[in-house]
Amino acid sequence: MALDQTLEALLERGPGASLSPTVTLSRHWLTTPDRVALTPHYQVASDDLGLRLSVRLDEHQLYLDDPVLLEPALVPKPWGQEIWLTGIEARGESQVVTAAGPLPLSQYLALAPERLIRNAPLVLLKVLDPRPEPIVGDLYFEVHEKKQEVYVVSRVDPAAWPEGSGRIRFGMNQALRASYQDDDGFRRDYLQAVQAYELVRRAIDAGEPVAAAREVELRAAMEAFTEVRELAVGDVVVVPAWLPHSLQHGVRVVEFQTPTYERQIISFAQRVLTQDHWDSAPAVQRMRLDSPLPPSFDTLADGVERIVAFADFRVWRVTLAPGGTFVLPAHPSYALCMAVQGTVALGQLALAPEQAALVPAATLADDGRRNRQARVVNQGDDRAMLLVAAPDL
Repeated sequence: MALDQTLEALLERGPGASLSPTVTLSRHWLTTPDRVALTPHYQVASDDLGLRLSVRLDEHQLYLDDPVLLEPALVPKPWGQEIWLTGIEARGESQVVTAAGPLPLSQYLALAPERLIRNAPLVLLKVLDPRPEPIVGDLYFEVHEKKQEVYVVSRVDPAAWPEGSGRIRFGMNQALRASYQDDDGFRRDYLQAVQAYELVRRAIDAGEPVAAAREVELRAAMEAFTEVRELAVGDVVVVPAWLPHSLQHGVRVVEFQTPTYERQIISFAQRVLTQDHWDSAPAVQRMRLDSPLPPSFDTLADGVERIVAFADFRVWRVTLAPGGTFVLPAHPSYALCMAVQGTVALGQLALAPEQAALVPAATLADDGRRNRQARVVNQGDDRAMLLVAAPDL
């Protein structure tokens, strides 16, 4: 019998019933995959809303129908760091906060995959935190073949952008493109500019003497083919497949994406540490030249907008006035919630900006528990903003 079916049978036995099975976790994401045997102890408890399941794993004790706070994994990057809230990978793994300390997210999910997330894929939620210095804090100028991602700006570093608006390099220069007879010529000249800069970049990385003015000249010639957009806190950037993009220094964003890691690097103004080559030629050949339309949002309720509806996940942006409330919907397989502005209460949890929680399917599916534990309240004196994501939101 599958684990979740065993747990449902345990619930039918009523308060006090318990079970201590062995749960095998296959850690296929590790460089050397392995299998870990977990020995959780489940017990049926009861409260005014009915039966519920508690579980103890080693020193960790929690309820399987309570929202949990997520503790991030910090992943260094050449341009700064990524802060993973739902990452499970060889480079790092996010945690779930319990009274006894952090519990690896993979172990938490293995305790009841159907009850917690209905065995659905976990949307990758992270924060991109570039350094504030120009160039060294600029991300790769890259494209993705399949990965879909959406950014929500959470902070613009005033030291980097004193006027208050940050930047993202986003797509190609349409005025320059229009000056060409055809797109093939535009792609050809852009690739030549990129390759000319790459030669200088590799010479610098190899310790060879290169005049600083030469590097600046070639970088400017290359970047003249691209477009730059301004960004402010709360802005949403939807990145379609094959659109070249590069978040700029000092602009911190919340990112939701499909949990895939493919990319093609067109260019980078510093040494590439994640691979030994650039992907300029194939990426430029296939990159999207048309500028994407500004994102349009569907208003679902007062203060609630659907800001992206990809095939494999959706994201809502919830804006609450002081004292405002919002109850998460009942239908998703789970809900990932992250505060962007203000401090909000989610059930018994308090979420400050860039703190996130996972709300289990068992919480959402039960009307009583949802109204108590999946209710978001703005308890502050200013506007609050919350992001909600799920594969089937």
